[in-house]
Amino acid sequence: MRKTAGTATLGLLLLAVPAAAQVEPALSAEVGSPLKLSGNVGLWVGLGGTGPEDPEVGHGLLLQAQPGLGGIAFNVGWTPVALPAWGTQAVGFAIKARYLRTWGDPWGGLEPDQDYVGGELVLAWIVKASVGVVTRVGGAEGKKTIVTWSVGIGI
Repeated sequence: MRKTAGTATLGLLLLAVPAAAQVEPALSAEVGSPLKLSGNVGLWVGLGGTGPEDPEVGHGLLLQAQPGLGGIAFNVGWTPVALPAWGTQAVGFAIKARYLRTWGDPWGGLEPDQDYVGGELVLAWIVKASVGVVTRVGGAEGKKTIVTWSVGIGI
């Protein structure tokens, strides 16, 4: 049943994307807390330019998985400003919702096996920088609310 529901959800998301949407990989290598060294793998789905005065500046949806040495994050976001011709991780701004699961020995004094949800802001101009706030929703130990951060470069 879960597989059917997941397939149906993916199908609905694909139907919601306009035929003229631009889809690009969203890839970066990052270092930060609590994931330590991580790789960000995802897709940016461009939904058009911000206006006739500047058609090269686009906006769109961002879907990412970010596995790292200290855990993994799954991100869903909105990019009100992106320069798709330059690569989505190279230039832009994003607002993301995130789920974070710690493992191993995460940075920031966190315990492994903790689940967090929250948000993140990202600014990229060749070098990517992000900061977020997440709250623990699973796991019985450790800090309740933490600040996440990372710096990296688009690949």
